[in-house]
This record gives sequence, structure tokens and C-alpha cells, in this order.
Amino acid sequence: MFKSRRLKSVSNAIKSASSSDISAGLNSKLFDVREVSRYGMNGTVKTFAFDPVQSLLAIATDAGEIHVYGKQQVEVVFTLDSKAVVKELRFVKGIYLIAVDSKDSILVLSLYSKKVLTAFFAPGKITCVETDPSLEWMLIGLQSGTTVIYDIDKDCISPLRIENIQKSLIPKEQLSHVVSIQWNPRDYGTVLISYRLVTVIYSLVENKVRQQFHYEVPPYAPGGDQSGNLEAIRTPEVVQSIYHPNSLHILTVHRDNTLVFWDANSGKLIQARSLFETDVNVPRKMLDPPPLVSSPIFQVSWICAANPEYTSLLIAGGSGGEEKQCHSLIMMDLGATPMYSVTSYEKMSAFYAAPHQQKVFPVPNEASVVRFLPLARKSCHFAGNHDPAVVLVLLDDGEIETILYPSGSVSYKASLFPQSISWVRPAATKCVATSVPKKLWLGMMSSTYSRDYLLKGGAPVKKPLRVHDTRSALATGHKNGSVRIWDASHGELDDSSVFDVSVSQALNKSFGVGVDNVSFASETAELAVSIEDGDVVLFKFQANQYFGSAESSNDTEIKFRRFSLNETKDLIVDISDRAPRKLREGFMPVCAIHASSGRVTALKNSNIGFVGIAYEDGTFMVIDRRGPAMIYSENVRKVTHEKSTNVTCIDFSIAEYGEDRYSSILIACGTDVGESLIFKILPDSSGRFMVQYIDALRTNDQGPIMAIESTSKETGASCSATITSMQGLSKGLAVPAFTMVSGYNDIRLFTAGKSKDTHKVFKYPIATAGQCYIRVPDGSKIGKPFATVLVCLLVNGEIKVLTVPELRELHSTRLPMPVQSKYIKESSVLRNGDIVVRVGKCEASLLTILKETASHMEQSHLESIRSATDSLYNPALRIECRPQVNTLQWARGSIYVKRSDLDNLLGTAHKPFKYEESDIANGTISHDPQETVANAHQLDSGAAEHSYVAPVRHTARSEGVGAMRSLSRAMENGMDTLEGRLNDYATVAGETINGAVEQTSSDLMKGVFRSKMGL
Repeated sequence: MFKSRRLKSVSNAIKSASSSDISAGLNSKLFDVREVSRYGMNGTVKTFAFDPVQSLLAIATDAGEIHVYGKQQVEVVFTLDSKAVVKELRFVKGIYLIAVDSKDSILVLSLYSKKVLTAFFAPGKITCVETDPSLEWMLIGLQSGTTVIYDIDKDCISPLRIENIQKSLIPKEQLSHVVSIQWNPRDYGTVLISYRLVTVIYSLVENKVRQQFHYEVPPYAPGGDQSGNLEAIRTPEVVQSIYHPNSLHILTVHRDNTLVFWDANSGKLIQARSLFETDVNVPRKMLDPPPLVSSPIFQVSWICAANPEYTSLLIAGGSGGEEKQCHSLIMMDLGATPMYSVTSYEKMSAFYAAPHQQKVFPVPNEASVVRFLPLARKSCHFAGNHDPAVVLVLLDDGEIETILYPSGSVSYKASLFPQSISWVRPAATKCVATSVPKKLWLGMMSSTYSRDYLLKGGAPVKKPLRVHDTRSALATGHKNGSVRIWDASHGELDDSSVFDVSVSQALNKSFGVGVDNVSFASETAELAVSIEDGDVVLFKFQANQYFGSAESSNDTEIKFRRFSLNETKDLIVDISDRAPRKLREGFMPVCAIHASSGRVTALKNSNIGFVGIAYEDGTFMVIDRRGPAMIYSENVRKVTHEKSTNVTCIDFSIAEYGEDRYSSILIACGTDVGESLIFKILPDSSGRFMVQYIDALRTNDQGPIMAIESTSKETGASCSATITSMQGLSKGLAVPAFTMVSGYNDIRLFTAGKSKDTHKVFKYPIATAGQCYIRVPDGSKIGKPFATVLVCLLVNGEIKVLTVPELRELHSTRLPMPVQSKYIKESSVLRNGDIVVRVGKCEASLLTILKETASHMEQSHLESIRSATDSLYNPALRIECRPQVNTLQWARGSIYVKRSDLDNLLGTAHKPFKYEESDIANGTISHDPQETVANAHQLDSGAAEHSYVAPVRHTARSEGVGAMRSLSRAMENGMDTLEGRLNDYATVAGETINGAVEQTSSDLMKGVFRSKMGL
């Protein structure tokens, strides 16, 4: 073969006379950057709220954004002018979203008009707030100890104020702020208010305290944590107070982690206990050794089942040995509450002292729990805790964990929530996009279509559909070892299908599984993933042979399935039996590559069955998936001419090398110093393939090389290795090609084995680069439908569109949003003119560089459609009547209060409604306890026009063939003429190439046939 040699660098000159301007027919007027879709969220998540009636989830970040999510991809973003961080979110009456920020501002947002209705400063520093989903009043606790009442409908503060009650009850103690407030779940005429040392039930009707609760620990009683002087009376401060769903008992949570249960009517203490001991307020002759230091309890929810009398407590904090960190939740299952009227205090004390079970729900994350949010199913009442099946857990780094309730299992299933939330469940460690043939993509998506998403509210707006032969697929890798592949153009679609691949499950490990490289071979539906400890797992889209099968009872087989890769010395380990048993079809694990060569620096899964893997120690390896077998492994430090230490980029192409006069399968590897290494994949006489090192040349001024692509000099088409181009090898066709190499801040075009061609240096470093194939406008006389351009994204946000091969600047523009330089290098340039830009840690954006991509609609009409946002509020959904007190409580003196009476009591009855939203929402609230509310979330008919329809099994054979015909036509060039043999390339091993093509394509088609037939 060719000897290695250094080639002269010629800048901005074309060395090959046979090359042509493959960008002819394009001009700068065709280009203009525009955002198509946005994924994720800007900033770190700080708080969230859920509305079970409208079925919407609101998330606030520290970047001044509030995202409201609904079914599938419904998302509306409220961008706030203030730089203050939102610390509380509450849904009210289904139509309002209330936000409280760190500067004590209260903002009222409308889910109906999707606008900020008003914002005002509270009359003091806010320490806590309380709202009810069916009431327009907001209780605001202040630092001064005063509680004020805000009427949301009328945008005014009530003249009724609840002054600092602790000051009047315990005047000698220092002034206390309001610690906690909660409406009585069955009587909105009373509220539960806690201060540092006392908790009271306050009657708004009588304007007085109806009951007070003051917890003291006598001498020699252990208390919650045996802190303080045990020989003196101690008064642990109150952290929170909550009602039992039946409102007959209350719970106060104290600073020493004591949970104190009280009778709400008599004020009698029923039981004082910690998480692990009972009767901690009873003096003892001899105290046990103090328990381990525990994290403080900071949140407790009193959760009820569909029957509100069956309850449990969900507790954040209190775990031993964690100090201030919290990495678990504790569930105390109390079971069915004894009947109040016939149960003595002693029996009730025993009830709270001996729950049915107590479980710890570990939160597998290094970050500490900040708060949790139960997602109620039955109703919006009982403080949002009515029969939840899922609990969202917010961590201090902004990640969200999902816990199934009451099992405590952690779920990472991506389809439960919209795509944007997936960026923080858990944090995304890698982002990569690729172009996928549209018909193949739709066939694959049918296998993963599901309706298990939890949010069902809102309706997507009809969006203009761009016409392309490819779809843009976005893959995100996460620190828990999962990879999720979505349609990057999801803003144009209504379906929320996602491929969810678990590398950690395939490797049977939970630590060190953060994904750092993802390569998706879109035409063969193959996936290669590497994790931070250097292991690589290969997946393939296919039917699951283990679907529905039970786990084997054979101990030896189970042990083999569960072994760790660290225990094996084999390079390639078969892990196909670790496919998830509940998945009928999808990306199934094939094998793991355990090279023990450090982290992976480059990974490329080609579309012809070969995988290139580069490691930080310099090892470069090629795997043939058809074995699977390792067909090449060598350290690049042995072949480099420029002291390269490792490979940073890999590309597979089929093109002519040097003066061969036929095409070969070429591997181009870019290194950390700007050197390009060239390899050939050749058939071996043994029937296998072999890799041969060919050449090394310095192509770029400075490394690392981040992108490599090859393009035909004659047609401008991509020379990327595909099934179709591999089939052309048997014809002995020579395809001369440019190879584009992107370095640190320069772009080089070179002809492999011949010459360095054009070169362009930029002022700023390059984030990513790629070739786009643009449709030439009608009327062009160049005689070809597409032209090729090179698109470069610089780290400062500039986008450069260059001609090929001259590298002349055709258009220059900037990203329409600020981007963090740390993440911008994980951006991708796609063939259809799309750019997926990773904007930040939890956010990416899909842009197009084409000015016209959405048919021939009038520009003004097109812009109005693009600016439209999804619908959030559904006026057809009703809020069921608020639960009421029972006859026993009425007999004990509870005063039934009508809403109109409360208006008069609070002094706002004479004021008119300020917003249209008030009249709309009031018509959706039921006041009849006998009314049965049955809500159904339906898509708007107009919005459903482009929604995805899941396939069904066809009974007639002709229908099934018809459904497959379009896909078959798209692939026929790569499959119908595979019988020919190689000519001058490798006659002796022609069957090897053809067999490889047949196996690769047939495996793909098997999976696609099943998808399209609904099998």
C-alpha cells in the first residue's frame, strides 16, 4: 500500500483538477438561523408544583423561568423579569399558578391566557404560604409572626390579619416568625398555624384561637435525639404542623425529630415519638445510649389512599448517620385510622406507636434531598396528598428523582414525563444528535409508542411540519447509565415516544456508569455506548427473544447473568441474555467490550457493522459486530508521526484512496494533536475482515480533531459508509472524495492518499462542524437537486456556512441564545441543515440554518403559527367539592361556613373580580358533595391532526404489505442487488463482503418489519 509521507499544505487552492464546486447553486439569501425546538430547561430546578385536576406540572429554575408541562410534549415557559429565584409554586382553582420568589414578591400567572396577571410585594418577609386548590385566598406567613390573607381573584389584601399569636400566649419568649400554615382539609373556616414554640388552630369565623398545642419534654425524658440538658424541661422548636385528612388529629414535627400526634378537638397529646422510639416524652429511670446523629426532618406529608381514612406519613430527613445530608425518604404506613368516637386515647396512642410497616426509600444520588412532591391521583384535596402513585424528589443540584409509592422503587422510565424533564431525571452527561431516514425512524418509533405518561393536561398547538427525507434524532446519556433517544423535532410532533436504553442494567452495575460517549448508527439501528469506567456496550434494535420469559431458577445461570465485567478477562462478553424481559422490541444488549484501557476518547458505530473504539491510553480498536469479533487493536502511539497520544474522532467512509482507482472501506481517525490516521478494512482469506494501517498526516494546526466527514468530489454526496455504498464495492466504482477534518480552530479538506487541499483558520475555537446537503432552489440550472455546504459552529456562538471545496464563507450568523462554552462542544451539525446545540447543563436547542423549510405558506401566517404556544387550561375539567366535616364535629361545635360567608368575613365581598379567569374558574368548582366528578383529558381536534397513531395488527395480508411498501422502497437499493461479487477490490473474498451486507441489512429489516406490522 501507500507509504506514509508528509504532504505539502496548500491553503485555499484546489489541487485536484477533477473536483468541482459542489456548493454551486446556493447563495447567502437561503440561510438564516431559526430555533425550531427547545429541550430541557435553563438553570437549576428550585421548586415544583402539581395540579391533579388539570394534570399539569410546573417547575421553576434559578434562571427566572417557570416551565409548565402537560401531556406528551405540551410545554409553556413563563420568563420572569425579576432575577429573584422562585422558591414556591402553587396551583389555585386550576387556572392560576402562584409563584413566590426570594425577594418576597408574589406573582399570579394565568394558565388560561399564559400571561403574568400581577405581581406585588408582600407586606414583610415571607416565611411560609398556604393555598387551597379550590379557594382564591392565599395565607401568607411573615417574619413578624403576622399572617395576612390575599384574595387572588380580586388582587387585594384582606383587612383581616392574624397577629403573632405566640407573642400573646408566651409573651416572655422572643418574637417568632410563622413557621407553618395549613387549611383545615374539611373546614376552610379554620387554619392550623405554627410558631417556633406553639401551634394553634385558629377560627376565621370566630376570629380567635380554638385550640393550642405546646410540646414540652420533661426532665429525664429522652426526647427525639436526647439533646440539651436532660435534667431540665426542654421545648423543641416546631418545624411543621399538618392535619390528618379527617381533620380530627394533627401532627407537629419538631427540631429534635420528634413527631407529636394531638387530638385536634381537645388539644390532648396522643403520642410523641421519633422515627425509631415511642413515648419519647415520658421520663425514664435509665436512658438508652443516644442514637446516631440524624439528619433533621424538614418535610412531612400525611398521605391518604383513595379512602382518606387509610393513611401514611412520608418523611424527608431523620435518617441516622447523615448529619445535614438527606439521601432517603421514610414511609410510615399507619393503615386504617380507628374510629374517633369509640377509640380511647390509649388505643389511639398505640395506633401511632405501632404502624403497620416502616420503610426507607433510598434515593440513589450523591446530592441531598431538598423537598418532595406527591402526585395525587384521586383529587386535588387533602394538601395534594390524595392517593399518589408517584412522588417526585428534588435534589440540591436540581436533579429530580422519581419514586413509586408506596413501594419506594426508583423509576427512571423516560416516557413518564415530557422530554424536557428527562434532562434532570437524572442529569444528562452526554448529548449527541444524528440524522435518521424518516421512514425507518417512524417504523422504529412504533415499537416504543406508549401511553404511560403521567401528565395528561393541556393540548399541543398545531405546528408547521418541515419536509425532509430525514428526521433529527437526539440521544442523551445520563449519569445513571441510561440512554434516551427522542425525535429531536418533537416540537413538530405530538407523540412522546422515546427509546429508553439502560447500560447499567446490561452491565449489572450501578456505580461508575455515567455515559460519556454515544454513537447511533441510524441506518442499521445499532447503538454503541461507553461509560466513564471505559466499558462499551453494543445494542441492536430487534425483537427481544427473552420477552415474557421467566428468570431461570438455575443457580449457575443466575450467577453468570449477574457477574460483573471486572471479574472477567474476556475482551468481548456476550450479554444478550440481559435484555429486559418486559420489552417486546427495542434496543437489545448484544455484547460488552471490556478492554481495561481507561476512558473512551472516541466511539463510532458505523452503518456497515463495524465499531471503532479509542481509549485514553492510545489503544484503537475495531469490532466487527457480525461475530462479534475484535479485528484490530493497536496503540496509535506506535504509528503516529506527530506524537499523538490518543484518537479523539473516528469516521468510516467508502471512497477511493490515493490512486487505487477503486473504492475501499476507509477509517479516518483524528488525534489529540491534529493528526489524521488512515486505515483500510479489507476482507481476509479466512472469511473475516482485517484492518490495515495505511497513512498518517498532520492535517490541522492544533488538536484535538473533533469532526471528520467525507464527501464525493463529483456529486457532493456523503461518502459515509452505508449499506448502499458498501454494495457498490462489488462494482469496483472509484469515488474520489474530500475528507473534512475539524481541529481546534481550523478546517482542513484533504484527499486521502493524495493531497492536502483547502484550509481555513478561525479566530475562535470550533465547537463542532459538519456537512449539510441543501436542496437547490427551483430554477437553478446546475442540474442537481442538492448542494453541499460545510457548517461550523464556533464556541463564541458564531455559525459559519462555507462552500465546498473552496471553504469560502457563504453566510455568517450567530446563535439566537447565549450558550455555555463548557457544553457547546456537544453540539451536532446534521445533514438536513439542522444544528442541535447543547446550550447548558440541562438544555439544548434545535436550530435550522435554512430560511425556508416549511412549504409555501405566507410568511406572516407562518410566523403567527410559530409564535403560538400550547394550550394549558381546560375549562371542561371540574374540581370536585371540598371534603366537609362529619356530623360528630358539627355536634362538637364546628361552624359550617359558606364561601360567601367567608368572603364577608375576610372583607373582600364588595370588591369585583379583577380577571376574566375568575369567572371561568368559578364555573368549574363543584359545591355539591353529592356531585360525581369524572374528568377526561382530551386533545383538541385541531391539535391532534399531526398526532402519531399507534399501529395495529392487520388481519389482511395485503394491508400489512402495503404498510411496509414505502419502507421497502426506501431501502431497496441497498438490498435487491447484493449478488454481485467484488471485481478488482477483493475477488477472492467477495462472498465475505456480500455476506456482511446481507446480514447487516437483513437483521435491520427483520426488526423494522415487526415494527411496521404491529407485531
